[in-house]
Amino acid sequence: MSYELSSERQAFAEVLEHEIKKVVRMVRAFPTARFERHHPECGRSACELAADFGRHMRRIEQLANGRTAEPPRGSLRARGEILLDLELAYLGAHMALRAMPPFRWAEVIDAPAGLAPWRQARRGELLWLALREMVRHDRHFGVHLGAAMRGDDGPGRHDGGANRRPERSLRELIESVA
Repeated sequence: MSYELSSERQAFAEVLEHEIKKVVRMVRAFPTARFERHHPECGRSACELAADFGRHMRRIEQLANGRTAEPPRGSLRARGEILLDLELAYLGAHMALRAMPPFRWAEVIDAPAGLAPWRQARRGELLWLALREMVRHDRHFGVHLGAAMRGDDGPGRHDGGANRRPERSLRELIESVA
């Protein structure tokens, strides 16, 4: 199956849609009993990390429509509130991307604080950078999700080795690849 993309903006919209679907599935899959638990290595709970997805989406929405997105209501604690905030921000970004004339994609704008090493860049470049930051956050959340699914205390931690498989030696790894 091959897709023909008529523009970079359409490619971005499709990647963003795929990413948001993946994020929503991950947030929904997180075990309820561990959602509020702070992890010792990270210092943040899955709930706090999930709420940050909304911040990433609001930044993308802001870049896409050129207006400052509304901040979330207070602190989002329930999974449903977090998902609602995320989906509303996605809908705003999605609609802004669909309505954006082609010349706005290439328009040079001021870069939001903390997103790019430049003061100004093309809107399209900044959107891709914002999406990359969301994907990085997605990977961090995925580490927490994996640890929660295994029943570990946190990312990279194990319960004294009771549920951990023995480490393979370097020789075994090399032989398995060869």
